This record gives sequence, C-alpha cells and structure tokens, in this order.
Amino acid sequence: MNRFNVDEILNSITENGFADLTGIISDQQIDTINEKIKPAMDQPHSNGQRGYIKQGCQRYLADTLSYGKEIIDVYTNPLLIEIAEKYAEDNVHLSNYRIYSTYPSEDFKMWWHLDNKIDTYDFEKKAFIQQLVPDDKGLIFLMYLSDVVDGGVQLVKRSHKWSKNHNQESFDHMEDEFKNQVVTFNNCPKGTFVVYDYATIHRAKPYNGGQVRTSMFGQLSPSRMPTGEPILLNVRDISELSEKQKQILNFGKNPTTLNWPIGDINAFCPPVESSPSIWSKFKTKFSAKH
Repeated sequence: MNRFNVDEILNSITENGFADLTGIISDQQIDTINEKIKPAMDQPHSNGQRGYIKQGCQRYLADTLSYGKEIIDVYTNPLLIEIAEKYAEDNVHLSNYRIYSTYPSEDFKMWWHLDNKIDTYDFEKKAFIQQLVPDDKGLIFLMYLSDVVDGGVQLVKRSHKWSKNHNQESFDHMEDEFKNQVVTFNNCPKGTFVVYDYATIHRAKPYNGGQVRTSMFGQLSPSRMPTGEPILLNVRDISELSEKQKQILNFGKNPTTLNWPIGDINAFCPPVESSPSIWSKFKTKFSAKH
C-alpha cells in the first residue's frame, strides 16, 4: 500500500473538497471483492435469490457487506477512518453504502448534487424523504472496482465552501457558473479511490456508450448524525471484528432509514402482451369472411 500523509490529505480536503487516496486498497483485495460479488451482480435479487436491485440503468448489490470480510475491511479501513474522524472532529459511522454497476444509457443523466442530507423512508408514501443539513460535516469515498474510461465521478473543486449557502440538493441550474472548476476522474484504473466532503457538488459524468463501470460507495457520518441504513453481515465475518469496526458498522443501533434503492417490483417482469379486445376479434372474424 502506498504511504499517505494524513495532514496533507486533510489539507487537500479542507482546501479543495476532495483528495485522491488511490493505493489505499490493494489490487489483490479488489480482485477478491470482484470475484465474490460477480455471481450476484449477474442475477436479480428476487424471491429468495440473492443478487442485484435494478434502478434504471444501474444495478445495486443487495446485502452489500455480507459478501466477505474484504468488503467490510474497505469500509472500515483504519487510514480512511482516521482521516474521516479527524476531518469530522468526531467518531464516525457508516450511514450509507453500496456497490453498483452503471450501464451506458441514452436516457439517464445524473444531476449535479450534494449529500449533506438526512434520508428517511416514509412507509405511507413509500418514498425516501430528504432533509438538508448544511452544517453537517463528513466524508464520502468512491472506489472504482473496474477500469473507468468514461462516466467517471466529477467533483466541483472548492464547492464545499459555498454549496451550504444554498438551501438545495440539486445544482444543475448553476453548471455554467462552476464548469471551469470541474475535476473528472475518467481514464482511471480499478482501485482509483477518491474521498470528498459530502458538501462537495458532484455527479457521475453522463455517458451513452462504452464499458460498464462498477464502483463502491460509502458515506462516513459523525456520531451526531442519524445511524442511517441497516447493515446486514454474515456471521462468518463477525468474530474477527474489532471494537472500532463495530463502531463504524453501528453495532447495537437501530437504523433510521431503509437501504436505497428500493426497485420497482415489476422491474424484472417481461412485458405483458395485452389480450385482443372483443372489437378487434370481431373485425378479424369479419374480415376473414370477406
């Protein structure tokens, strides 16, 4: 693993809103993760079959942390946690997380947005509700599990310093104002690891051709913030967890929302052919006689 200077990393995040930690996770660990998740990323999570949840042109691995200690060890990496806790000036925990694949699409374009917000699930409306928290301070990391030629993460440099002055989650309407400050992580190998203040405006670069890209995402929030999503672990991996890892993984705490996304129940159903109407049957019968 590469050697990192924690103070330099913290200075980069404070000044620019992000830092590049590529090398923090070994190629061997990434290859093991890819090997363990591959079967599940090739089949839908449905009716007892473990797999992915479909959301538009993306596939999200269900029960993400249950597939191996190697995944847990990324989310609880000691250097990553040291950086996150020094930046937040507080103990942190994993509030949101996912492994997902994005397929090129003509129809989907991610919007410029930020993530200093609280998500909860409204069971009556069956929808996720978001509440902006301008004073929240924490980190998000994104690691490529595949080589990324196009469609990589884009960050607006230094936007964490002013985005909180706007009471909004989306910033598409301001793109012309910050387009010269956009940093794009394209043409990057698997293992590319970017950590950023979650008040930094960001998106995935739109792309409609080329390779599927797979990434790992995690949001590390200070203890003053809600627990976040439920975390399911395999008992195989629990006995070796340290007390610090248990803190990060919210042992003994109730989740405060559901796992995102929740896919459409009909996402994997084939199109239903509509039955011919009585009138169309009559016309067919009548035409046959004449």
